[in-house]
Amino acid sequence: MRNVKNIVVLLFVLFGFNVFSVFGAEKVTLHPKAEPFPSKYVGPFVHLPGSGILALGGKEAHVSFDKGKNWKTYQAIFSDKHSIGTRSLVRTRDGVTVCIFCNNKEVKRGKGWGKGTPEEWNIPVYSIRSTDDGKTWSEPLAIQRDWVGELRAMVLLENGRIVIAAMAIDPGWYHVIPVYYSDDKGLSWHKTETVKMPGSKKNDHDGAMEPKLFEKKDHSICMTIRTTRGTFYESISRDGGKTWSEPVSTGIENNNSFGEFEKLSDGRLILIWNRDDKYPAFNYKPDPKDWPLEESSYSWIKRRNKLSLAISSDEGKTWTEPVVIASTDNEKFWIAYTVFFEVEPGIFWITTGQGNVRMQIREKDIYPDGEK
Repeated sequence: MRNVKNIVVLLFVLFGFNVFSVFGAEKVTLHPKAEPFPSKYVGPFVHLPGSGILALGGKEAHVSFDKGKNWKTYQAIFSDKHSIGTRSLVRTRDGVTVCIFCNNKEVKRGKGWGKGTPEEWNIPVYSIRSTDDGKTWSEPLAIQRDWVGELRAMVLLENGRIVIAAMAIDPGWYHVIPVYYSDDKGLSWHKTETVKMPGSKKNDHDGAMEPKLFEKKDHSICMTIRTTRGTFYESISRDGGKTWSEPVSTGIENNNSFGEFEKLSDGRLILIWNRDDKYPAFNYKPDPKDWPLEESSYSWIKRRNKLSLAISSDEGKTWTEPVVIASTDNEKFWIAYTVFFEVEPGIFWITTGQGNVRMQIREKDIYPDGEK
């Protein structure tokens, strides 16, 4: 799914008013109150005891106890057959850190979309676990062998179960979302129901894509789904991830791009996404004519040159007014695939895979008058 460019990023702070990310000739304007990103690693991150932070990537785990200024590195992968690509992390209440990741060493692309069989397309998913806060790790455990985009849907439920949502290619040549759970802190995984978007068509970006997961107060699980329909869709599980409802629209405008849905430390929900402000952000009922699914995969992906943020205090029923945190006038330049981390209550780390944004920002600077 990603089309990540190899771009060197230089961050400038200009008199405390503006921060720019410079990509060759491309300038991305960040929120006026954005601060320099303190970490050399981009996440995802997980908190450790004693104000520690853990990140993984490649074959290594990295731990910091001074909010990203200094890091200690440990070997996480020893096999030449594995390398940690896109990933998710959780840490259980009794101190087990579990990581799921796409293995960069086994990526296989078929002869063309719709040609041959979906089994010829592979980005296998594995898990590893650490019981000593990242110092040592288990051998990679295979979970599935399918084609995956952004592997960022992993949630630790209040009862201790870990639920993950991945991706796969349906025999009809569109994307679906297999779900797995672990009741033994990542020692084993059990496949449950596969979530499908009704009416999906043969296309390498149609179907149910790049989900996120969060647990609601009533202990149901909400899966948010990237779609080609003009909005994010959602599916709900009320039995710990074993079965899922048919996806329905959330009414949140989505221009066919990954959306970062995360819970804040106080239980509120934050959303960072590429929205097109010519459409309503919320309570949006798209005109199908505005979102045609064409044979050319990228011809119908709307603009990703603007990244917005909103917060919900009622589990997604209502949202604050969206605030643009990164943008460029170049509509062909993409700023997408956000990683969000609340390093302290009210202090956010935000990075992107497309556009290479690196920023720290405070909630009070995004919403100086409080949520509205």
